[in-house]
Amino acid sequence: MKRGKPDFWLILVTFILLGFGLVMVFSASYFKGYTDPHIHDSYYFFKKQLANGLVGLILFFVVSNIPYETYRKHVGWILAVSVILLLLVPLVGQVHNGAKRWLGFGFLSFQPSELVKLGMIIYTASIMVKKQPHLDKFRRGLLPPLIIIGFVSALLVIEPHFSATMIIILTSLIIIFCAGARFKHLMYLFLSGVPVLILVMLSGSYRVDRIKTMLNPLSDPTGDGYQIIQSLIAIGPGGLTGVGLGKSIQKLAYLPEAHTDFIFSIISEELGFVGGAFLITLFIFLIVRGVLISLQAPNSYGTLLGIGIVSSIAIEAIFNLGVVTALLPVTGVPLPLISYGGTALILKLTSLGILLNISRYRTKKTKAAKPDPVSRQFRI
Repeated sequence: MKRGKPDFWLILVTFILLGFGLVMVFSASYFKGYTDPHIHDSYYFFKKQLANGLVGLILFFVVSNIPYETYRKHVGWILAVSVILLLLVPLVGQVHNGAKRWLGFGFLSFQPSELVKLGMIIYTASIMVKKQPHLDKFRRGLLPPLIIIGFVSALLVIEPHFSATMIIILTSLIIIFCAGARFKHLMYLFLSGVPVLILVMLSGSYRVDRIKTMLNPLSDPTGDGYQIIQSLIAIGPGGLTGVGLGKSIQKLAYLPEAHTDFIFSIISEELGFVGGAFLITLFIFLIVRGVLISLQAPNSYGTLLGIGIVSSIAIEAIFNLGVVTALLPVTGVPLPLISYGGTALILKLTSLGILLNISRYRTKKTKAAKPDPVSRQFRI
């Protein structure tokens, strides 16, 4: 493959989103940082986010220079490390906010699920290229990767981390769909999988409570519905242009997790419809640009890998925006590149670095060119 220049627009939109996120993390967190007796530093969260962002940017550019085919050659190790990390979480994991999802080594603490998301994208893209000749046969073509995806999902449910499970399943299914799996098989899989997901969702009383709260937040305004109500109160007064950067009222100890999962509520309050629409437009541009890069990849693996990375970011953004606007139950999914969080930010920038590397090898497809086997075909 001939290596070319990286995609300028992908670099630009990544930098804009990262910069936008840093500004909003500071705006949403300085009050919490100053009033917290264990911190007493208005710049605490901003400095940590800036440090994580710098680490992420270093990995972004380092990974952008590593040929993406390298991950396919080592997919077995990547999958093994992902499974081992998930197995360690129930044994030696750290508990935060009632869930054991973190591993800690000295001062370093990270969420294995974020690494697993990327690992499963690499695995699914790789195995679906390998299974191309057998996609007509469910047992030989789809069943082996589905078993692995199901096993990893089960480990995440044990933590419990239902939102990460849904993101991995949806991303994997999108990759499988784009690889050319028969529509009939996907429908059977969907119809058989939905009852299982519903059963898992209903197995936890807190998940049921979140669904009830989403449908009627006022049913428990001081309990489960408090966060959603405060989020909507933040979004409402923003109007067209917002109350002004840094002038949010809801971040003054009214809205929990204002700098993490609910940062879009603060953006809407301070920057209004204009700020919120601008941010959503940036995500749309990132997704469209990522899809174009993926479609111009020189081989099927590059296309599927790029589609998986873009799909993961799109799904997380949709989940987060759905939660803060009370369209989806609270899931704990951060807004990619915007919300405060070290592991999520670093891994998202790393993923985008891989996408940037794919853009170095893209080829312009002509009408006379032979269609790629990954080109979407509906085979019923």
